[in-house]
Amino acid sequence: MMDGDNYLSIIESIKNNITGISVRKLTIKNKGIYILFITHITNRDSLSENIIKPLLQYNGSQTLTAESIINSVIYIDDVFYAEDENKITDYILEGKSIIIISESSKYIVVNTSKSEKRNIQSPEVEASIKSPRDAFNENLDSNLSLIRHRIKDSSLKLDYHVVGVRTKTSVVLVYLEDVANSKYVAAIQKRINEINVDGILESGYILKWLSNKDASLFPQIGVSERSDSACANILEGRICILVDGSNLALIAPKNFIGFLDSGEDHYDNNYVGKFVKFLRFLCLILSLTLSALYVTIVAYQPEIMPAQYILALASSRIQVPINAVTEAVMMEVMMELLREANLRLPQQIGSSISIVGTIVIGQAAVYAGIVSPLMVIIVALSSMASFAVGDYSVINPIRLLKFFMIFISAIFGLYGFVMGLTIVVIKIISVTSFGIPYTAPLVPFNFKDLKNFFSSNIFTNKERPDFLKPKDKNR
Repeated sequence: MMDGDNYLSIIESIKNNITGISVRKLTIKNKGIYILFITHITNRDSLSENIIKPLLQYNGSQTLTAESIINSVIYIDDVFYAEDENKITDYILEGKSIIIISESSKYIVVNTSKSEKRNIQSPEVEASIKSPRDAFNENLDSNLSLIRHRIKDSSLKLDYHVVGVRTKTSVVLVYLEDVANSKYVAAIQKRINEINVDGILESGYILKWLSNKDASLFPQIGVSERSDSACANILEGRICILVDGSNLALIAPKNFIGFLDSGEDHYDNNYVGKFVKFLRFLCLILSLTLSALYVTIVAYQPEIMPAQYILALASSRIQVPINAVTEAVMMEVMMELLREANLRLPQQIGSSISIVGTIVIGQAAVYAGIVSPLMVIIVALSSMASFAVGDYSVINPIRLLKFFMIFISAIFGLYGFVMGLTIVVIKIISVTSFGIPYTAPLVPFNFKDLKNFFSSNIFTNKERPDFLKPKDKNR
């Protein structure tokens, strides 16, 4: 409890501990009132108009106390009084203003925080044609408002946590209390409460803490930039995790085929949606296996191809001085270099560098006789296939595993190719996300959930997925 007699020493101590703090002293009816705030994270207009101005204009006969100031003087909605002097510093660092009244054991906490933020803009990570254009930004309140705007349900639960010893970052779990399985909610809450680090600067930090500790290559937590996609996952019974300072929401639990889903599939024609999902699944396989299959055929089993194709392949490789393995690895590494360069370059020149680099380097390599034309086609097709998947986070492990597939195929040929593919499938099947089988509803097989996933039809999909074990199965 704050001692009303030593308020000046408390103020002096706070000024010495916090750099940049401002103290505004008012004298009203012979009573000293001190307002403590940090200028650059405080809304000074609100502070002046809603707190300082009404206090200076107060001419009532009632003695000013914490209760009377809150109830009768200041014009602000988010305000309360407290007594613990040890929490004053934390409140000020959050952007709140503290009103200390002389000779009073209570102080007033007023929410006048201000943070710089971007306007609501179109999504960049999850770009689409038929979808809303509002995407999350780095402001937590803006992101919560986008979800509240779409889900007007009293059972929508916002579970606040503060994570990071020094950053004190706000993390919010958003879910439907009467739909989401309590077991998954409790598991996420437990892992968040166990986080003990200096700071959380982005949702990627939380993602690593929530993922299983088996160092699995495959992501077990989904990432969403679009508010409509996050709301769709919440309605299915998943939990959305928002982190203050991050424009990407986390979605848990997440299964493997969920990464192949796109919000646009639910807005388009049902048959088109089915076709696109099958196409994404095919693209995932092509991105993983194309280069390894090329190495297998060229180095070990060319006889599995028709005779005319064998002759065409042989003629295209006459001028190539390196073996198929070196050729495939060299081209895949070059494509990864172009991909990374395109990400790091400024947006104005990134696309042109990507196109010029691919065309010029590929054609030059063919004319120089370093690689065959077929290898250039295969690498380009593999790279394009990787961009067709709905959630790009599932492609990152594929980028690594395709080199594993190339090397194991180079050592054991067709047997190595089959063995490598089997190892990848076994690894995927062995992963779980908060107890949910990663490959559900494929393994264990559930025809209804699988059909509902591919159909994406709101008229026929009347139940939520069984593998999520929601409290309310009916949509």
